[in-house]
Amino acid sequence: MGQDGQSVSEITTPPDYGLISPISLPDDGRMPDATAGSSTPAEYDSYFRLVRERPELATWSQSCLEVQRRVLDDLDATGLSAQDRCDMLAGFLVVLHSTLERWLDLHGAAEVHR
Repeated sequence: MGQDGQSVSEITTPPDYGLISPISLPDDGRMPDATAGSSTPAEYDSYFRLVRERPELATWSQSCLEVQRRVLDDLDATGLSAQDRCDMLAGFLVVLHSTLERWLDLHGAAEVHR
C-alpha cells in the first residue's frame, strides 16, 4: 500500500523522460515545498519519481551505490557550486551512515560501533 491507503497501482507514475530511474525512500522521507511550506506526499513522489517501499537491505544498498556512482560520474560536468557539491556529498554520507548502521543492526554489531 502507498501513502493514504492507495495501492501502488493506483498511484500515478509520472512519465519517464529518460532522465532518471525511480528510487526507493522510507515512507516518512520528504522535503517541504519552498512556497507552501509543505507538499503532499503524492506531489513530492510524483515530482521526484519516487516509489515508496521497504526494499530488502541488500537491494537498498545496491540502489544507493548505483545512484551515488552515477551522480559522482557526472558531478564534475555539472554547473553546481562548490557548496552544492559539498551538500550533495554530505547527503551521500548520511545515507551511507544510515545504511551501514542497518547492516550492523542486522548482524548484532551496532552497539560496538556507535
